[in-house]
Amino acid sequence: MSGYLPFNGPICIAMISVSSTIPLLFWSWMNQSQNALVNHFNGPKIIDGTTDREEKSTAAGNSVNNGTLFKSYALAVASALIVAFGLANYVQTNYAGEEATELLRFISFPSAVIASSLNCYIVRSREIEVGVQLLNMQ
Repeated sequence: MSGYLPFNGPICIAMISVSSTIPLLFWSWMNQSQNALVNHFNGPKIIDGTTDREEKSTAAGNSVNNGTLFKSYALAVASALIVAFGLANYVQTNYAGEEATELLRFISFPSAVIASSLNCYIVRSREIEVGVQLLNMQ
C-alpha cells in the first residue's frame, strides 16, 4: 500500500478531472491495470515448491494463479468500461452542456467501485469458499 499515493493517486485525480468519454475510458482502464499489478505483486509467491505464506495460502488452497488474475483483470476492465461508457452515454444524451460536463466527473466513482468489487470477489473467492487458516497446526 506504500505505492498508493505515487501510483494510484495521479490516476484517481485524472479520473475525476476528465470531462469527456474517451479520457474517462482510458483512465478507467489504467486504474484497473494498476489494480491488477497490485494483486499480482501482493499475492503469495511460490518459490522452490513453497510459498512465503505457506501456512495461509497452500493449506487452504488460497494461492492466486495467473489464470485467476487474468480473469479478474479482464472482467474488472470490461465492467469498468461498460459502466463508464453506459453512464457517460446516458449523461450526454439526457443532459446538455455544462451540466453534462459536471456530471461526467462523477461517473468514474461507480465505474471503479463496481470493477474493484468484482475484481476483489474473483481474486478472493477461493478464500471465501474454503476459508483462511488462522493458526498453524502445531
